[in-house]
Amino acid sequence: MRGASGSWKEKREAFLFWAILAVAAAVRCYRFVAVPGGVNQDEAMAGVDAWALSQYATDRFGTFMPVHFTAWRYGQMSVLLSYCMIPFIKLLGFGTLAVRMPMLLVSCGSVAVVYLVGKRLSGRNFGLLAMALTAVNPWHFMQSRWSLDCNLFPHVFLFAFYLLLVGLEKHWALYCSMVFFGLTLYCYGIAVYSVVPFLLAYGAWCLLKGCLKPGQLLLCAAVFTVIAMPELLVMAINLFGWPTVETPFFTLSYFPESVRSRDILFLNFSVGQMVRNVKAMADTCFLQKDGAIYNALPDFGPMYVISLPFMLYGIGSFGRKLFRVSREDDPAKRAAGTALWGWLLMGLWVGVVTYQVNVNRINIIFYPLIFFCGYGIAALAKRFRSLRYVVAGGYAACFILFLAAYFTTFAGQIPFYFNENFLRVVKTADGMEGYDRLYITSNADWQQGWQMTEILTQYACRIDAAYYQGKTTVTGGRDLLPYSERYHFVDMEGLGNFDPSGLYLVHVTEMEKLPFPYEILAADGNYVILRASLEEVFSGGCAPAFANGAG
Repeated sequence: MRGASGSWKEKREAFLFWAILAVAAAVRCYRFVAVPGGVNQDEAMAGVDAWALSQYATDRFGTFMPVHFTAWRYGQMSVLLSYCMIPFIKLLGFGTLAVRMPMLLVSCGSVAVVYLVGKRLSGRNFGLLAMALTAVNPWHFMQSRWSLDCNLFPHVFLFAFYLLLVGLEKHWALYCSMVFFGLTLYCYGIAVYSVVPFLLAYGAWCLLKGCLKPGQLLLCAAVFTVIAMPELLVMAINLFGWPTVETPFFTLSYFPESVRSRDILFLNFSVGQMVRNVKAMADTCFLQKDGAIYNALPDFGPMYVISLPFMLYGIGSFGRKLFRVSREDDPAKRAAGTALWGWLLMGLWVGVVTYQVNVNRINIIFYPLIFFCGYGIAALAKRFRSLRYVVAGGYAACFILFLAAYFTTFAGQIPFYFNENFLRVVKTADGMEGYDRLYITSNADWQQGWQMTEILTQYACRIDAAYYQGKTTVTGGRDLLPYSERYHFVDMEGLGNFDPSGLYLVHVTEMEKLPFPYEILAADGNYVILRASLEEVFSGGCAPAFANGAG
């Protein structure tokens, strides 16, 4: 009877596991490339650099195997997600499907890993509960469908965390976990001042409690250091102003125009800023307000408002249980529980010291919050058995409503913020024959800046990295003027002359600023493609002159 009962429980567990994973994967794959429509500018940059790496082993600027991307020059970008794009670009070709595929796959895989972590924390049923909460979680769903470099961070940390829990019993997994912990530094710069302190603090606790021996900790430190050292050296180079270091394997870059250090509180301490940081963290994580539609839908937030009481109750209940476990001296449960607490505290630390976080900047906190939310639900369901049905129905309703909003209202709004019209119209303009030069607006509809429209142009027009660097005049099979002569990213109000062989891509708000009469060739959304009307120019006594680009 016991064997039959155990077999039935195992089959039930396996069925629920695969059912939850299948549902999670299905909804994340549905209309995957179409929604969100368009491409985010950071996503485009990661893709363009990945494409360059796949062709030349350099980024688009020609830096060989960079440990950290130059990105916007004043603000850099982590590299791991772009390196993960390379095999998909090789297999599928350069495009949005290949660019977004790594985040889709790692997000679906993380749903399964949540189960494995939850099972080690508090048993099989808790693992399934945490897995289900992750499957329907708005933050987890939304970040899986577009490729922002920093959103890889919580997933890689999750994989490392699972191996850490396994490694407390099987030491080979402990050393494997250090590889993944080291890789987190290539996911997001925040990992330097969050993951490193987490490992130091948890390692000290394990040594104090006798969970690990000094030799094991030293080997862990060695493995982590080998993996993380290139990124740590990049941080040191930019902190102390050392020159760029080129090696046969990778490049450690100095970024003279970087302003990212201003975002870290302990490098620019202010009590007022700390208060604002804490408020932003509370708004994002607990009040479910982010303010950016591409991070969280306003009516749902990153975790649903109904999660807040369960989350707070779970934090309290888990803390009380962990204290009892420590008194009962169960080393495995105590070590796992302490690690989860450390993860939560790490997330709170990030919120305190990082400049006014949003969902992306504090994404490391959402997995522990999901675990604590699940623990709160499980603890309350033990006291009130009928609550489990109410909670299941509530989350199912929230998820259905969320999906309905995501694939209707959100799907209609997000192309504006993901530059869909600009991407389409600049590709049209670039394909028009008979025009040597393109003058492209710096107005990206919802943001201003020629750097933004330039990277979107490079993505949409598939501009070859060697062509961008001036090494060739051929891109996409076309022999053109050099990049710096063909593509000009300008403020239309600053144009003093006109180019008779040029084509102008202009935002509708800039048309009245043009200093010459024009003829409209095409329009798309808030953008128009036009050229100078030469008959009107000459009849008015104006002489043509080439305009100089400003980008």
